[in-house]
Amino acid sequence: MFILWRYILKEHVGPFVFANCVITLVFLLNLVFRELSRFLSRGLEFTLIVEFFFLNMAWILALAIPMSVLVATLMAFGRLSGDNEITAMKASGISILRIMAPVIFASALCAAFLVWFNNNVLPDFNHRARLLASDIARKRPTLNLEPGVIYQDLTNYNILVMDLEETIDTSYVKDVFIEDNSDPNSSSIIFAERGKIYIDPVSEKLNMLLYDGEIHELNLEEMEKYRKLDFGKHRLSIDVDDMFLRRSHSEYRGDREKSAKMLLDEVHENNKTIEERRMRIRNLLDSYFQKYLPVLQSENTEELKKVLESSGNAVSSKTRGKIRLQSLRQSLVTEHKSLKQNLDAELSVIRRTERGNNVLMVEVHKKYSIPVSCIVFVLIGAPLGMMARKGSMAVAGGISFGFFLLYWAMLIGGEELADNQYTTPFMAMWVANILVGAAGVYLILSSARKTVFINRTAIGQLFAKKKAGPLRPDK
Repeated sequence: MFILWRYILKEHVGPFVFANCVITLVFLLNLVFRELSRFLSRGLEFTLIVEFFFLNMAWILALAIPMSVLVATLMAFGRLSGDNEITAMKASGISILRIMAPVIFASALCAAFLVWFNNNVLPDFNHRARLLASDIARKRPTLNLEPGVIYQDLTNYNILVMDLEETIDTSYVKDVFIEDNSDPNSSSIIFAERGKIYIDPVSEKLNMLLYDGEIHELNLEEMEKYRKLDFGKHRLSIDVDDMFLRRSHSEYRGDREKSAKMLLDEVHENNKTIEERRMRIRNLLDSYFQKYLPVLQSENTEELKKVLESSGNAVSSKTRGKIRLQSLRQSLVTEHKSLKQNLDAELSVIRRTERGNNVLMVEVHKKYSIPVSCIVFVLIGAPLGMMARKGSMAVAGGISFGFFLLYWAMLIGGEELADNQYTTPFMAMWVANILVGAAGVYLILSSARKTVFINRTAIGQLFAKKKAGPLRPDK
């Protein structure tokens, strides 16, 4: 049996590694095409770009591994069935369940690894990736000068150069024009025949060394004061905020940046909040009914007077025996509105907290349902591979793509329904595994009993009988 286990698992290793590499590459290429333009426009270092993609590899692997299990199962069992090795194993007295046992065991190990990975590695990687993405978004683009085009991305400065030669960290320019509006009381225009522009990483300033030029300065408060200065060498330093990437740190974590334990702790705290709000609602209603319910039960004037006196609506001594219905009505309407507003506020908090709990519980179930899909994909992939009787990547990829669309559509749709409280988080995240797993079990039992999934002969006979019509009694 161990020889059989090693042989079957060996058939799966190659397709699994190959499929995992291909699926990971597809996700990475999608991420590259989506983010590369932003990275290039902001002049990020190569190490930061590598770090960003490395941090995003966590969620890619969490999705790619179950997909790779399905592709590997289809390819391996398709190849074994196509070469009649499955038939030879059955002829030797080995059942289909014993043939699938090593693959189910390996998929269970993959599921256990993913459960650990989703709770210990993925949250931290998602957290760091989010912080890095926000830091990149805050970073200003690098100085991107173009000959003959006015550069206006610097606050209070406009720069125009007519000739430009760039190196790695310095731009050599000719025929430079600079408009300086940093001083609100004056405006300066700088002309220079040549110069160099570079960014100092220590002081985080943009430095300009200009040669052979002149400065025209105009006082905006006293327009008659105009100055012109000639210079052989002039240095200009400009503060550029966020030109360099500053790494931030935050203790706040989103729902996808927490482990299952953190999520359950937050759900527990939210349940306490919900119970406190419900208690407030009960107290509001109790105090309200204790105050006004006796009014509805009073049958004589004396009891009604006592109730009105206790509620602050007692009549004066001169008009005792007469009830101010208008005043009482206004008082009741005011208190009714106040009660309604308080109840609406408490119910709104409860609904918002319950919806937040649904979102958190969806993430909790997702951390376990996606790993369990490794086992589910083996249950559905093995019989489908035997039926296909081909172990090519095209056949396995085509069948896998259909199941991926079905499975992920059910997950995404279920998540939306659970977030909007149309279904429970458990059903939202597990219904795909239940349905696909049930279909896989049915196919396995059909294969074990040597039955046909779709009996074409029986269907043909049924249509033939219907076409011939009912038999006449005289025939």
